[in-house]
Amino acid sequence: MKKLLFTLAFALAVTALNAQTLIKANFQKGDQATYESVADIKLSVPMAGNSESIKTNSKTKIIVKDATADGYVIEMTTTNMKMEGNQEVVQQTGNMLNQYLSNVPMLLKTDANGKVKDLLNYTEVQTKVSKFAMAFIDSLYKAKPEMEKTLPKYKMAMSTNSLLTKESFIESAENNSFFILFGKTLKTGDKEDMNKQGIKTSVTYEVNKEPNALNIIGKIKGNMTEDDVKAFFIDKMKQMGADEAMVSKLDANWEQMKKMGMAKMDLDGTSTTKLLNTGWATEYSTDMKTKMMGMEMTINTVTKLVEKSWK
Repeated sequence: MKKLLFTLAFALAVTALNAQTLIKANFQKGDQATYESVADIKLSVPMAGNSESIKTNSKTKIIVKDATADGYVIEMTTTNMKMEGNQEVVQQTGNMLNQYLSNVPMLLKTDANGKVKDLLNYTEVQTKVSKFAMAFIDSLYKAKPEMEKTLPKYKMAMSTNSLLTKESFIESAENNSFFILFGKTLKTGDKEDMNKQGIKTSVTYEVNKEPNALNIIGKIKGNMTEDDVKAFFIDKMKQMGADEAMVSKLDANWEQMKKMGMAKMDLDGTSTTKLLNTGWATEYSTDMKTKMMGMEMTINTVTKLVEKSWK
């Protein structure tokens, strides 16, 4: 009898350990929270002995405008964006959209779990972000007029505007918040393939329950083949306004780049999120290291809850 009870208890424990948890929001209309994010970015080229670093600081305010059985309407606004360091480094990290979105409220529609499904004020957001982007490009070419010879300003402007899609804004909102977890059903050991801005990764999760919170850790590994890496760089060149001649030059030099070990991308990282039972995060962070094209880049971001409307 004792053996049977022990076996049953052990089976129940194993079942609980492997039980999947649906990650969902349980917000109330009128809820408000403000988060402060600090990011340290370092970019180095060991072969050339060059290195750059920047630090960004910002606040994001999230307001639950409506809450129904079908989902939520969320206003998300990033403000107080400050940066120390080289603007060109930010551009190379692919982080410029975050800069353009500063002080632009996004009105997001989610499903019942909190998964973002739509951007209700897309036209307004696109218009404001386009204006900020063009102002940045003007300042960039004014500071470095020689860029016009290799990459005409109008091509960069056209390319930048083509990136300002509803999908890219939703992706930015999710990737820079804990909303990216909503709608997932997870347990420790689960693995998920993800694609962020053309970079393919796999994430292995660890889920730990506390009485009033959930800790979710993601171990991130790069999942890029040689063809993926080549397509990624060509896509980024086109996004920057490169013409077919510049793309053909990369294609012609690809075998030489392979011999130099520059035709691959290595990525390792960890994400950590602590969610209350209400779905609000108290803290979330990412620590990423990427090696590509002879460059090494590390990005460490820590976001903490600094103001809230609930007790």
